[in-house]
Amino acid sequence: MNEDLKKSVNEIEFYMQSLGVIEACENIFKWLVPEIEKIDAELSKKAGRPVVEYTRCRIKSAESIVNKLQRKGREITYNCAIATLHDLAGIRVICSFQDDVYHMTRKIRKIKGLKIRKVKDYIAHPKSSGYRSIHMMIDIPFGEQTIGLEIQVRSAAMNYWATLEHQMSYKNKKESGKETDKIRKELKDCAIDIAEIDKRFLKLRKRIEKL
Repeated sequence: MNEDLKKSVNEIEFYMQSLGVIEACENIFKWLVPEIEKIDAELSKKAGRPVVEYTRCRIKSAESIVNKLQRKGREITYNCAIATLHDLAGIRVICSFQDDVYHMTRKIRKIKGLKIRKVKDYIAHPKSSGYRSIHMMIDIPFGEQTIGLEIQVRSAAMNYWATLEHQMSYKNKKESGKETDKIRKELKDCAIDIAEIDKRFLKLRKRIEKL
């Protein structure tokens, strides 16, 4: 990272701390995570088994913000980040089965006071890479602005895949080549296999439940 980008990282980090963005995101988590846990408890009781395996929260680091703005060809400033990035804060909900993903999503969308701007179903319509998940883009009031929160809900199997795909997505361009292309192709093949395994596990679970 060159000196100009390092300076931008420091500036964005300063503004996020001093203007209360970090604190606001932490408050969002304190409100929203318990709501998600209530939904999990309700659905798990009804299903007679755990529905959510775990939930993770994260606030995008200043370095990640700068990298994303750069990749998208946008102005690398705090104001641009707040205005255009919809995942400054993130909550990831990992479910056991694919139908659990949809049950959780429907319930989360009904949380009182949650302003959902957009929902993307990458399970029904996977990305070209093979990525499958449901994303909910939430607008959280922050003074005269909003903070973009993204809730991701996906199966445990697809989360394993997404971890590797994430590593590849953030590789430096100079590392691209035949080996990278081969890995990406294998990852896409694996995504298709995992989606099929998700479906098979779901069918098996339903058969077991009927015994």
